[in-house]
Amino acid sequence: MLLIDTDAVTPPERAEAFRASLDENCTSSSATFEDPSTLQAEVHVYDLGPARVLTMEAGGTTLRRSPRLARAVSDESAVALAMPLRNDNHLSWDREHRLVGPRDMVLIDLSSPYVYGWSGDGASYSFHVDQRRLDLPMDTVRTASRQLHSSPIYPLVRDHIARVTTGAAQIAGSTAAAQVGEASLELMRALVVSAAGDTARLREAEQRSSAARVQAYVRHHLRDPDLGPVQVAAANGLSVRALYTLYESLGSSLEQSIIQQRLEGARTELSADVQRHTSIAALGRAWGFSNPSFFASRFRGAFGVSPRQWRAGLRPLPTTSGPAVLVPPPRQGGLPPPGQGARVTP
Repeated sequence: MLLIDTDAVTPPERAEAFRASLDENCTSSSATFEDPSTLQAEVHVYDLGPARVLTMEAGGTTLRRSPRLARAVSDESAVALAMPLRNDNHLSWDREHRLVGPRDMVLIDLSSPYVYGWSGDGASYSFHVDQRRLDLPMDTVRTASRQLHSSPIYPLVRDHIARVTTGAAQIAGSTAAAQVGEASLELMRALVVSAAGDTARLREAEQRSSAARVQAYVRHHLRDPDLGPVQVAAANGLSVRALYTLYESLGSSLEQSIIQQRLEGARTELSADVQRHTSIAALGRAWGFSNPSFFASRFRGAFGVSPRQWRAGLRPLPTTSGPAVLVPPPRQGGLPPPGQGARVTP
């Protein structure tokens, strides 16, 4: 979502419009500019389930949260992984002063006082989560922020956050947005506990991050007919045996998870007007079901009706005994008249 494009604002109002958009939609901070009269800026925010991505491109800008402002909004408890994309950014936080190079990454406690910005035409892309969703003590976050590069998974997480933030517009518009956000959150948690040397939490965080990353990968590749254990394991740096063990810990199986998610995707498209002229067999193939009979059988087993019946608007009503009752779509927003449900043998 576009928060502000200063090209749409008259020059005298740009600086104030920029500040207002940040205060209303992001963490509270004051903004100053090298030259407010010529400010050009574009700010976007994207929702990814439990997280948000903030992208900011602007002429020389400094964001400052003073100790007084931090006390005034003490209920805000966001944590961010921030990354410059063009030139060096400067960061002052917790009595430390750093120069952050392009494609480097820093961890910032946004509830504390800080100064962050850049000179000239710059950009900062950041991944934000609420500290309560991160589910780690702030002492752990602050320790990790001082030695983030010491974590062996820092390069992995940095590259992942770079892809997520630069591709946020496409990700936020997809059905996998929340899962990508969840997977990124778990990777962020693993990075923090690893950098902080919190061994008690590290094993749990690694397992959670692996599970979230694998599930996001599966969701993104559901339409691939060759999606299976070998492909999923290789893409996520796991052995097939470790992959199966991971799903056992989740109380599921990879194959059944793939089939169920494919069926749910196909069911959604069967109801979409844009797919009315697509054959059921073709739609099934688009969701990885090469055998139409297998697709119809699994669909009926999951939803109580055939794909053709679902497309026609028939929906099963739960019954305590006897055959299921199929109800045709309501007319003009009402329920069908009594007696017009059709019985069908499952």
